[in-house]
Amino acid sequence: MSYPRIHQSKLISTIDLLVRDILFGDIDISHVSVQLSKLYLPLLDNYDPALKYMPTIKAFKKSTEKVMAHPHSRNHRWGYYNTVQFINYLGNHEALITDEDTKLNKQEKSNSKSLEADLRISFKKHSRLLFVRVDLFYLKDTMHFITIEDLHRHLKKLRQFIGNKKTCFKDLVGHAIAIEQGHEHGYHCHVLLIYNGAKRQRDWYLGRVVGEKWVSITEDLGSYYNCNNYDYKRPYEESGTLGIGMIYRHDEQAVENAIRTALYLTDPNKTDRYTDRLDQHLKIKLPKMKTFTRSIT
Repeated sequence: MSYPRIHQSKLISTIDLLVRDILFGDIDISHVSVQLSKLYLPLLDNYDPALKYMPTIKAFKKSTEKVMAHPHSRNHRWGYYNTVQFINYLGNHEALITDEDTKLNKQEKSNSKSLEADLRISFKKHSRLLFVRVDLFYLKDTMHFITIEDLHRHLKKLRQFIGNKKTCFKDLVGHAIAIEQGHEHGYHCHVLLIYNGAKRQRDWYLGRVVGEKWVSITEDLGSYYNCNNYDYKRPYEESGTLGIGMIYRHDEQAVENAIRTALYLTDPNKTDRYTDRLDQHLKIKLPKMKTFTRSIT
């Protein structure tokens, strides 16, 4: 049986959404059958035991394997009865999935507290800091080429450049990187760069150069959004909530805005802009791969 090609991130995200709709939502059995027909074989063919999957993905795989235990099951179709079987098996994993979600939210709240503390200490050391936010992702036309291993390799190179503190990373006093996975947007990351404001200005320019560095690292498979461009900043500036650009320590409101903006990276309630779902967690990782890293002095 053939099936339409689906890239790694979309496959994993779609399975995660399906499992959550079955366990915590309201979904028609006929729709579940259609989705199982689309997703079962692709996961079977692409599952890598060396990678770390969220419980939703492991639950899907174990439940489908229990139903399709026959050696010729690759040719079987998903109908009403085996779909009901699958749903019943899946229910056995609900507690484990809920527990993992709770752990993730606790970890993100811990990340948020630590990041805020680091930022407040940094403001005590520096009279002004330049905050630059860049969103890094992959082009839609190239997304099907990208695996979690590719993302890891690209981010490793980016972190090496950041650590060297040369060119566009010169005069950095800190940075934070949050890796996420959206349903349509695929693998992406939010990057916060904090420069010594006494030595660096032109935040929009730095955001652009950092974005271009990402495009170079990914060999033109990637793209970026520079949050420090004027059009993005203007409405926040007009409403008095701007938290990027040059932030002066004596401006208490600007400092609070900057901290609030930075904490967006650790927000456990972030939604996917396409699906309006709370599904931004990374659902597939390399062993020991961290989804949030920071270094602020």
